[in-house]
Parts: sequence; C-alpha cells; structure tokens
Amino acid sequence: MTITNPLGGLRSRSGEHIPGPLLVLTGTVAAVVAASALWGHDMPPNALAPAVSILFFVLAAAVALVAWRRPLPSRRFSYWDVAGALTFIGICMGATVEPGQMVELVAGTRSP
Repeated sequence: MTITNPLGGLRSRSGEHIPGPLLVLTGTVAAVVAASALWGHDMPPNALAPAVSILFFVLAAAVALVAWRRPLPSRRFSYWDVAGALTFIGICMGATVEPGQMVELVAGTRSP
C-alpha cells in the first residue's frame, strides 16, 4: 500500500477527519503564541511585534516548502492556503509596528 499523503490528517475523538493543513495552521499559530508569551518577559516591548511578525514569515516559508513537496487537490484547504494565511498574519503584525519604534529597534537606541 502506497502512502501518498502522510500528513493528510488525523481523526478526532468523534471519528471526524481533521485535515493536515488545518492541523499545521493550528500548530503554527499555537507555537507563535507560546513563543511570544515566553519572549514577552525578556524582550523590550518595542521589539516583540517585529519578532512575532518575522516568526510568522519564517513559518510561512517552512509551510510553503511543505506545500511545494506535498501538493493536495485544489478543492480542499491546502498547505498553500496555510502559507498564505501565515503570510497575511505576518503582514498584519508588521503593520502594527510604528516607524519610530522600528528606527529605535534598528539603531539600538531609545528616545528620551
């Protein structure tokens, strides 16, 4: 028996099929929330939003590599959709960064 899609999905307790891309989306968002909760204590407040935005972009690139290697039928929610959603969330997070905060972050200085 050939396995064509090993990340195709899991079964919930009620027996419903949980698709792999939905599982990946949930896992990546949970990972970003956990990482930002851990980083929130150690990072300056101005650096947290850019770091979370970059993390979303990195995870989107990783999911895009998975999508490239394991394409799913186009009528279903696919890994490409997950990569696009993570990219969109990263763009939205990046839009919340004020230009002055980014200048301070890049220059490594704080305004008085």
